[in-house]
Amino acid sequence: MRKLIVFCSAVLLLSSCDKTSADSSDELFISSASSLTDVMQQVETEFERKHPEVDLVFNFGSSSKLRNQIQQGAPVDVFLSASAQDMKILEEEGAMKDGSVQSFAANRLVLASSGPIDEGVELSSQIKNSEDIIAIGEPESVPLGFYTKQSLEQLGIWESLDGRMIYAKDARQVLSYLESGNAGMGILYASDAIGSDRLDTVIDIPVGNEQIVYPAGILAETKKSKAAEAFLTFLTSEHGRQLLEDFGFASNEGEDD
Repeated sequence: MRKLIVFCSAVLLLSSCDKTSADSSDELFISSASSLTDVMQQVETEFERKHPEVDLVFNFGSSSKLRNQIQQGAPVDVFLSASAQDMKILEEEGAMKDGSVQSFAANRLVLASSGPIDEGVELSSQIKNSEDIIAIGEPESVPLGFYTKQSLEQLGIWESLDGRMIYAKDARQVLSYLESGNAGMGILYASDAIGSDRLDTVIDIPVGNEQIVYPAGILAETKKSKAAEAFLTFLTSEHGRQLLEDFGFASNEGEDD
């Protein structure tokens, strides 16, 4: 009987140790717009230094693709979107935790080139008269592509570029097309252009009536609310805003979508 008690006690102790080990690293799954890739690598390092009990696990992609994954039941705790519309859809479906959605950053569009551009020439003429292939985000499924199409329509040159554009699956692929030489020009986020040392010219492009705002929110089904709230608190803190600005984003913290 004594041996049985000792054995049971040992099993309980081992089980307790295993559980403590498993719970010591709380994985927080974050679906993030691909344009946030570089800054999130820095955020991950600094957040985990401050919160060693939390392990951030990122899934990067276009906001619409990430939203579709969430709708299909992907295990996500936090969503960082480059599209207010994709976040709004999830909110309306009840997928986001009430009161958790807030804007934390903003971006702008730029025309970038791997070669020199005559900045003295009008922007619309610069794009229209060039013979370069132009890389843009896919307009129907990528927020960057939506903003790009809107801007080019505003400039009155969208239809004239038919046959010269190469579509990218997300914002990072636009940058990849430029850096690899598969496109001579590209319209991308300022944050991506700033992070590259292989682009020769970068010119701001008007975005029209749409402000490029990045909303963040916690999924309603998360079991990691405490860790998720700590992450968003860090992201919207003064230090978090400074990190975003260091990587080319504008601060837009505190505004609800």
